Amino acid sequence: MQMIQSSSSHQPTTPQLTSSGRLLAIHLVGSAVIRYRVSHSHADRTHLLSLASLANTLGALTPADDAVITATLAHPAH
Repeated sequence: MQMIQSSSSHQPTTPQLTSSGRLLAIHLVGSAVIRYRVSHSHADRTHLLSLASLANTLGALTPADDAVITATLAHPAH
C-alpha cells in the first residue's frame, strides 16, 4: 500500500491501494473465507470479519467479493 500525502501539512495521509495490494487483500480475505467455511469457529468468523472490514475500508473488495463474504457469514459459527 502506498501512502499519499497532501502538500498541506494539515491533511491526513490517505491510503491508496495498488494492484498488488488489492491482490494481497483478496488473498488474505479468500484464505479467511475458506478457513471459516471449513471450521465454522467463532475465532475464524471474527478473523474473517476483521479482514473483510479492513479490505472494504481500503476499497479492495468488489460487490461480488462482498456477496461471497455475506453468503459465507450467513452460516453461523459452531
